[in-house]
Amino acid sequence: MKPQCDPKVDYAFKHVFGREQNKPILTSLIDAVLQPAAGQQIESLDLLNPFNDKEDLDDKLSILDIKARDESGRQFNIEMQMLAFGAFRQRALYYWARLHQAQLQEGKKYRDLRPTIAICFLDTPLFPDLSDHHLIFELRERHHHTLFTDQLAMHILELPKFDKAIDELTTPLDRWLFFLRHAEELDLDRLPAALDFAEIRLAVGDLMMITQTELERERYESRLKAQRDFYAALEDATEKGLSEGREKGIAEGREQGRQEGRAEGQIARIHSFQRLLHRDLTAIEKLQSLPPQELDSLAARLEAELNAKLKNGSDRDTGS
Repeated sequence: MKPQCDPKVDYAFKHVFGREQNKPILTSLIDAVLQPAAGQQIESLDLLNPFNDKEDLDDKLSILDIKARDESGRQFNIEMQMLAFGAFRQRALYYWARLHQAQLQEGKKYRDLRPTIAICFLDTPLFPDLSDHHLIFELRERHHHTLFTDQLAMHILELPKFDKAIDELTTPLDRWLFFLRHAEELDLDRLPAALDFAEIRLAVGDLMMITQTELERERYESRLKAQRDFYAALEDATEKGLSEGREKGIAEGREQGRQEGRAEGQIARIHSFQRLLHRDLTAIEKLQSLPPQELDSLAARLEAELNAKLKNGSDRDTGS
């Protein structure tokens, strides 16, 4: 039997990996990403914001990133993003910083800080020019590559770049990435040998639970629709801005025309974002008076706000 449920949808992702009873699944996923040496795998894991089932179908669901801490005090922020939008890098660093600084409660010293590790699964490439599907960012000296501190690590896993077939899976990370890409079509009764592991079985079974009850299915479908609507609107706004900018730049055929065309494109994006947020549109004349850097900054802020509303389950406020 196939789950026919996409684990990349935020509700399904946190249902599978963010529940107390599923901590062995999350532990397996994190170890697969970190690839620790033998004997250094995670022994225990505490969920800092476990998934909460709601009883009322009309409740707004807050689908946040998964936060966890292991027995050594390391903290993890795990998220699944269908679209790596323009301000994603700033947002990812901001949420890493919030989780890291939250350790330093009253009476604690800086030496008490433990590493905070971000793990971001993306369904669109953030670094399309790089062929690797697993990228690891750390704080290192530019020329000598000396590690400044192990307190910061960010793992970016770009799912579209992972194209291994079932008979090519050799590592735990291979298995989990294949699961995230193809779980909808996996048959729990006929799992291939390469995927026939306890944690993978539990994960596929958990996905099937979502489709077995009307309440869970409704929640999943609601989040799927919200994400699709949001990302479609975001892509339309971006494409409209780029198109208008190109057309005006070509028509003018001068550097000034190209600059004005780019500004018009950003203004179109800003207005699209404001409509999605149900805001009054800023007058074109006022936007035209802003320097390019301020237009870029305003567009990025509105885009990030839209994504934050989606992540917090406020799809009604964005018209989804």
